[in-house]
Amino acid sequence: MAKVSIYGKKQLNPGESELIDYSTFKLGIKRSDEGWYLKAFDDTHDGQEIATSEIIDGTYYHSGKSNKLILAPALPAKPMVFKSNRIIISPKQRLTFFVKIPLILQLYASKKQDENLLAEFPLQQISNTWFGEPVNGEVAFALESDHYLDFKTMEDDERFAICPITIFNNDNAALELDRLIIRVDQMHLLKYKEHLVTSHVKLEYKGKDHLSSANYGFSKVFHGENHEIIAKPRNPEGKSLLKINFHFIKNIYRSE
Repeated sequence: MAKVSIYGKKQLNPGESELIDYSTFKLGIKRSDEGWYLKAFDDTHDGQEIATSEIIDGTYYHSGKSNKLILAPALPAKPMVFKSNRIIISPKQRLTFFVKIPLILQLYASKKQDENLLAEFPLQQISNTWFGEPVNGEVAFALESDHYLDFKTMEDDERFAICPITIFNNDNAALELDRLIIRVDQMHLLKYKEHLVTSHVKLEYKGKDHLSSANYGFSKVFHGENHEIIAKPRNPEGKSLLKINFHFIKNIYRSE
């Protein structure tokens, strides 16, 4: 039997309701005459039946007469910071590894158009963090993911997207990866075979005193010949960027 996707279309007539289990929470949906009641129930309801009356305690979205609701995945709205003290890249070497990006559930009324977006629900809990120096850094999300070296062995999980990252260490010293920012808000989300996959992140590290270059693009290896785009970048800023992509925490107890 084919696996039922957690995304897709829902057709509910006025008065009908549905409860969808997303593992970390349950989403209650109830259709009214010209709108939708939406409410997320956390794990405190685990094993307990949720009544329709509890769903209409949620937020009401007035959207018109269409009885169709679109449930679609999206990447987070802010960059994500990957932390690691287990990756060291020798000088002039190139490494490709993979991380899992937690996805956002988007709900659209009638059609998947920006103006029809009703609500968003994170499929995993995401914490805020800070990237860079205290004065000139930026707000981001913390990425709670290990790194993987083999794309083929990664399990299919619709709550996450696989993010391929290639780093070229174009410095004369080894690169000990500490904090890396992944600008998922500027990346595509694609479907390749059974996986959801982000744009391919290509980074060139030139040393701590130089800006690194970043490119977010497509790859036949990770996206196939024909790119099946699921979601476009939330904040497109071009394909090639010169920004601070690496940050190294200074050891305040060590004299330089």
